[in-house]
Amino acid sequence: MVENATRETHEEISMDDPIWEEVMRLAAIASRVVHRRFYGYVDREDLQSIAVEYALRRQDKVREYLFREDKAERKSGEYAFVTFLSRHAERRARAEKARKLGYNPQDEFFYRSTLIESLIKVWDSGDYDLAGQVMDPAEMGGKRRTKLISEGNDIFAMVADMDSAMRSLDERTRSILLRRFSDSATLHVIADELEISHQRVDQLVTSGLRKLNDFLGGRSPY
Repeated sequence: MVENATRETHEEISMDDPIWEEVMRLAAIASRVVHRRFYGYVDREDLQSIAVEYALRRQDKVREYLFREDKAERKSGEYAFVTFLSRHAERRARAEKARKLGYNPQDEFFYRSTLIESLIKVWDSGDYDLAGQVMDPAEMGGKRRTKLISEGNDIFAMVADMDSAMRSLDERTRSILLRRFSDSATLHVIADELEISHQRVDQLVTSGLRKLNDFLGGRSPY
């Protein structure tokens, strides 16, 4: 438990404060998470150093997330702090990957949840013309003048990505996502069909979308 949680927010945290041991531990967790996704492009030790340096600069976040006396609140704060550090480390990792592969990080394309849901319907139907009906033109690159290196504004490339992502799922998860987003079945209808609770269906849908998002590169760190 971190003491002196009520210290003034503008006060510099002493480097002798035991909180920095916690920061090191959480930075190590954050760096491992990012390193798994960018293996071969950046060293884990470098990512950990980047995360720690960022924490030193953002001591306001150290106080906000880690100076909590309630045990449950502290656990929640630790999770939020790891996410905070991971997002910063990921931005640096993406920049290093882009440098090594020779493209601009701004050319990267990220799949929003709503876009993934729409692509599931397009993928299942095989009707590329359907994209114009179910997808926001901006999500298909309507606001960009040129095709990105990542092919983020190419509907054929998007569906090809989705094909690989959908095939990576287990059959049950894939069928639930198809019922939900291609057939527009409600959670209760799917629950009745599978003889499980609608809360469980909601969990499976959320988990399936997260797996697709991770397969497609994860959410934007920016």
